[in-house]
Amino acid sequence: MRDASDRIEAAGAKLAVVGNGARPFAEAFREQTGYVSDLFVDPELKSYRAAGLRRGRVEVFSPRLATNAVRAFAGGSRQGAVQGDPWQLGGVFVIRPDGSLALRHVSREAGDHPAVEDVLAALRPDAPAVGETEPTSAVASIAGRALGAVLDPTVVLSFDRTGFFVHSLGFDPADLDVDLDGRHAVVTGANQGLGLAAATALADLGARVSVVGRSPARTAEAAARIRTQTGNRAVEAVELDVSDLAAVAEVGARLAADRVDVLIHNAGGLPDRRIESPQGLETTLATHVAGPFLLTSLLAPALERSDDARVVWVSSGGMYATRLDFEDVDWRERDYDGVAAYAQTKRMQVVLAELWAERFAGTSVAVNAMHPGWADTGGVRQSLPTFRRVTRAILRDVDQGADTIVWLAASDAARAHRGRFFLDRQPRSTHYLPWTKESDADRRRLWALCEDLTASFAAARAGEPDDDEEEA
Repeated sequence: MRDASDRIEAAGAKLAVVGNGARPFAEAFREQTGYVSDLFVDPELKSYRAAGLRRGRVEVFSPRLATNAVRAFAGGSRQGAVQGDPWQLGGVFVIRPDGSLALRHVSREAGDHPAVEDVLAALRPDAPAVGETEPTSAVASIAGRALGAVLDPTVVLSFDRTGFFVHSLGFDPADLDVDLDGRHAVVTGANQGLGLAAATALADLGARVSVVGRSPARTAEAAARIRTQTGNRAVEAVELDVSDLAAVAEVGARLAADRVDVLIHNAGGLPDRRIESPQGLETTLATHVAGPFLLTSLLAPALERSDDARVVWVSSGGMYATRLDFEDVDWRERDYDGVAAYAQTKRMQVVLAELWAERFAGTSVAVNAMHPGWADTGGVRQSLPTFRRVTRAILRDVDQGADTIVWLAASDAARAHRGRFFLDRQPRSTHYLPWTKESDADRRRLWALCEDLTASFAAARAGEPDDDEEEA
């Protein structure tokens, strides 16, 4: 584009570059590239948001990336200092004097630019209406599905970063070309890991995001970080320990006063000893099951006010090893096993997603569950250090792990799915082993358990007496 600036001006246009960094980075860019035309800085990302540009997450694995890098290197481009979020991608626009577009090219990965000849063609007076260059590959999609069919039964090569790479070959990049402006997303456990990645992606797509976390300082820091990275100022920090049912009732009532379009149950933990919630429940049961169940109940009216609401339960592939088991569900009589408690409650989440989908049938609310594969999160580092030490080289990063959360929450392609369990944007079986299948009676018992654990808090928020008050 720099080398073609004379041809661009000869066509009656002017070349302008807008960067997301501060002034010193722009000065370094000018010095490095020799670019002499208009150069603007936009550290608050106002133009970036207005143009509908995007962050790259899965695109780091694009088969075109290596070619783009070689072409850039051959052309004399070198990566200099980086400020802010290096995953932000750019675009090229030809804007006519009346404000209409003759060309709109949104980059799909680093180095993805339109040909200069395409830009010059868009400058002709007879250029057609706006179009967008969207390179896609049917071959890559077919190859991804074929390789997935081979690798998925191995589990390891499905859950790890190799599995994500293979599955992502079949992703349609247009799925997340959406504008969530005006939509409200609530993400629990959003101050780190998968929750932070999902909240950042939704904010980047324009949503108003409630970043929910139990640590006031870390949650406020996460919200500020998201605002800085995305330029989206409609990001609020909400303090909430999801294991504390009284706190869930209070915060849920406040959130329910507004419309909620997306609810993501991501908060979680894997303790190595039995810990009780403020209400005396074992903490994984409280965090993964009772708290989310109560929050969903309280936000149900707010979700139903949306014309397209999504509820996403972030489960775990670890649930495949167990079935619903109600024997000492609170771990009071047996020796505590944190991994078993985690897997058991993650199985409960998958079943609850199915049950909630049934109860929201006929409404605008779609409920699904997913698992992120093996992702390198803070929880894994803290709770499963041996597992991480052995698998570190093959773990997914948090953006890869969170990709399906974002897809379920935002894409039009996910709208039709209800009560399904996903990995890498594809519905998966909820059972690999026959002995893990639950009966209809088990499913009813799980719902009854959740209602029993949360009834008094739900009733108190609804202004109804609980059972003890009625007996009194």
